[in-house]
Amino acid sequence: MTTPILAVENLQISVRKKPGLLILRGVSFTVHAGETLAIVGESGCGKSMTSLAIMGLLPDAVERTAGSVRFKGRELPITDNRAMRKVRAVEIGMVFQEPMAALDPLYPVGKQVLEVIEEHEQLPREMAWKRVIDLLTKVDLPNPEALAWSYPHKLSGGQLQRVVIAMALACNPDVLIADEPTTALDVTVQAQIMRLLKRLQRDTGVAIVLITHNLGLVAHTADRVMVMYAGNKAEEAPTRDLFLSPRHPYSRGLLDATPNPERAAAGGGVLREIPGTVPSIADPMPGCRFAPRCPNASDLCRARVPEPTFEGAHGYACFHPVARETLT
Repeated sequence: MTTPILAVENLQISVRKKPGLLILRGVSFTVHAGETLAIVGESGCGKSMTSLAIMGLLPDAVERTAGSVRFKGRELPITDNRAMRKVRAVEIGMVFQEPMAALDPLYPVGKQVLEVIEEHEQLPREMAWKRVIDLLTKVDLPNPEALAWSYPHKLSGGQLQRVVIAMALACNPDVLIADEPTTALDVTVQAQIMRLLKRLQRDTGVAIVLITHNLGLVAHTADRVMVMYAGNKAEEAPTRDLFLSPRHPYSRGLLDATPNPERAAAGGGVLREIPGTVPSIADPMPGCRFAPRCPNASDLCRARVPEPTFEGAHGYACFHPVARETLT
């Protein structure tokens, strides 16, 4: 097995000066070059906080209390903003959730892509601007020479997302973190954005960490899936394995709550919601944090936190896993 390009090890994030209020509870995962890892889970499970920690962009109100982030074998100084400025965009790029919020409304979009290049590379202005046009062309924006002088409010949601992707790829990073890259886009544009990311991955070999609620996108684009719940990693598996044979009850619940044409055709079209809500970080429950919502929970679950169990490349943290189905 090759060395992962990105390795998050036992990452723990808590409210600043309140180490008992944990937001991430020892999250670990790896990503290899050219691979797509999807991170899924309900809102409030820690997906975006994980991405912000990797980029060294944690809010002032929280802090890392344990764990590390390693890139190409070296530990990243995620608490040192000055040092991380040399990492962001150059080695790890990020597509943020809201493209309009990520762009400055007072500057043309081309100038904002140019700023990323000039911040990290010493290029003559003419060469740097040529790269801007090349990037806008690469992300399939029409008439890029003219569009580069457009202000964000003149562009559609899909065009804005493509500009943000161009910014994230401006310095040819080895890892791209895409945090909900298709939020608020219609289904057709969502598919276009994901095809674009996969094509760019094939062309450049960039590793992608895809954070999303959309399991349909995950099924068609990810190599592996990590399921998060309440700051914990509940399950991780190759995509096909997880979709056909989830082992954690939470993963099973997410799939059951997702529209499935095959299930509908077989007469099982009613979606089944997961009862209850994600617990607050202030809730001191001693055992598995999914236990109050889990149909399989026992006294053991409510008393102890389950350790990960591994079946080859498939891992899950559960005392009473869902019965394994035969993959076909």
